[in-house]
Amino acid sequence: MFVPLTCPASRRRIHVPIHKHQGSLERRIAMRLQGTPARMPFGFPAFMLPLLGSNPPSEPDDPELNRQIRGERVRMLFAPTVPVSIVSALVCVALAVAISDQTGRTWAVAWAALCVLASMVRLLHLRAYRRSSQRDHPMWLQSLTLMCALHGCCWGLIGVMMPIEDMVTSSVLASTLVGACAVGTFTLQAHLRPNLATNLPTLVPASLVLLSRQDTYGFFGGLGLLSLMALMLFESRRAERRITELLWLRFTTDRIARERTHALVLAQRHSAVKDQFLATMSHEMRTPLHGILGLARLLLDRLPERPGVLHESRHQVELIERAGEHLLHIINDVLDFSRIEAGKLQIQHASFDLRSLLDEIIELQRVTAQEKGLRLLADVRLPQPCWVSGDASRLRQMLHNLLGNAIKFTELGEIRVRVTTEPQGGGGTVVFHVQDTGVGIPGDQLGFIFDAFHQVDGSFVRRHKGTGLGLTITREIARAMGGDVDCESEVGRGSVFTLRVPLHPMAAPSQAAIPTAPAFAASVAASAGPTTSGAVPHFSGRVLLVEDNPVNALVAEANLARLGLDVTRAEDGAQALSMLQHLERPFDLVLMDLQMPELDGMEATRRLRSWENDQRLDPIPVVALTANALSTDRARCLSAGMDDHLPKPFRVEELMAVLQRHLPPSAPGVVA
Repeated sequence: MFVPLTCPASRRRIHVPIHKHQGSLERRIAMRLQGTPARMPFGFPAFMLPLLGSNPPSEPDDPELNRQIRGERVRMLFAPTVPVSIVSALVCVALAVAISDQTGRTWAVAWAALCVLASMVRLLHLRAYRRSSQRDHPMWLQSLTLMCALHGCCWGLIGVMMPIEDMVTSSVLASTLVGACAVGTFTLQAHLRPNLATNLPTLVPASLVLLSRQDTYGFFGGLGLLSLMALMLFESRRAERRITELLWLRFTTDRIARERTHALVLAQRHSAVKDQFLATMSHEMRTPLHGILGLARLLLDRLPERPGVLHESRHQVELIERAGEHLLHIINDVLDFSRIEAGKLQIQHASFDLRSLLDEIIELQRVTAQEKGLRLLADVRLPQPCWVSGDASRLRQMLHNLLGNAIKFTELGEIRVRVTTEPQGGGGTVVFHVQDTGVGIPGDQLGFIFDAFHQVDGSFVRRHKGTGLGLTITREIARAMGGDVDCESEVGRGSVFTLRVPLHPMAAPSQAAIPTAPAFAASVAASAGPTTSGAVPHFSGRVLLVEDNPVNALVAEANLARLGLDVTRAEDGAQALSMLQHLERPFDLVLMDLQMPELDGMEATRRLRSWENDQRLDPIPVVALTANALSTDRARCLSAGMDDHLPKPFRVEELMAVLQRHLPPSAPGVVA
């Protein structure tokens, strides 16, 4: 954006580009400049106030900015020294030759020699300036003013030697002096003080000599030179104002650009630290949570449903599992929200049966609704099957959020789900209406319900618990998919959430192309409640479990053993690599943790793939078994040579889906 500020040099409003993160700098500049009193800058002589006007430029109360402006102005004053000194010396010599007969050869030669000497002194002064390491020091302006005064006095001596009776010679000298002053005014316009030091001693002597004629020509010539000098000084002052304004704007903008660059680097660094923090905290929370949930499910599967103490124990284990599932849901919401904030929300596109997905979600939520004594009614106006292209897992997440909210905020009555389609150019939009008979939302709160961490009842002791991220995530996912979600509500009568998502119809795939274990089985399993005993596939083969955490290793070994697999454990990547590098190939599958001492899972897999390639062996399937659940983690695992990714904590259904993809099942068995 552009912020209007008043430049101290000209009192004019100018617009300075300010980045949205640079508000503090803009405030500092405004505070410095808007209230700065006008005063004579850089040592202006007070007697020039009537000549220069009533509003002299003022300098901002910023030492660093003053130093930069002062240094640049001095650099601009020194820049033309070489050509001006050379031309001045040549003109002096030529003029001395031209007027030597009228002024006397001795005086003319002496004057020319003095002017040449002054030019040489200025060149030596320039050399000293260029060698200095403190070119912005105020002494350089003072010494330059002195050099200009010396040079001006040398030129002014020719006016004293002017033969006033010879009007031709006087006119030549006056014209030459005016030209010298014009050159000085142009080359020294960055600051008025050197200009004064040059023009005053150059023109005032000639003007006084002409006025001493006391005739019409003398008065006209003398007053003309003085008027011209005043005009040049006035224009020099205006030029100085413009230069000061430009320099102020230049250095202010440069500072803003530097601070903006610094802010951008700092923001990127903070974003990287935040991403690393979230990844680390996700891993550190998921690792013990996997052990808690895994052990709870093992106990739940093994505890019989008998009255008495065993029944109470089974109920307590169920509570442990539900609390762990709730904590896992919160962790997933926070990670999704962080992806959305970072602009890293990824939408996948694949064909899936929308009707089957809806039936599955509705049946799962119907169980939850029945536990509260609510009815869940569905009106799905879609064909069976209904193949579309889109992100099935994200759609599932949005619908679970909307239905879960409707059930949570409804105490009596029912929840209605209606699904229709709307035609759209080149495809179609599926519209999901979720209506409840719950408490409703006040009108003044409707505009905020999709804000992060917002709840209508935001008190500490609010009745309905939650992070307040569900609706925010739903809206952002819907918009990322090209749709949106809105809400209509009335207090005491309920709410209606309408989700619109573009889903393009697809031809039904062949039976062989339909996956046996969908990639979105994880979220289904997370909503399905406790694992119950029953018929499950029975696998055969040897699995190498690479896991350094003993609790998580215990859970994985127990689940794999229940599925009929022979399990061998390695505690780190180096031990696993030594077990795998045998030509007899003793293992059929590797479940590889990522973060381990000695050698992590990524590097162990890379070395395994390199060794297999050297030995010309078929690669053993390697599945990342890790608490790193970000989408980038899956991509890193695949790029390292792994075949699949199973995030912790996982349910036995998710483990079976992975085993089905990489191990051939044997005869079905029954899990005790």
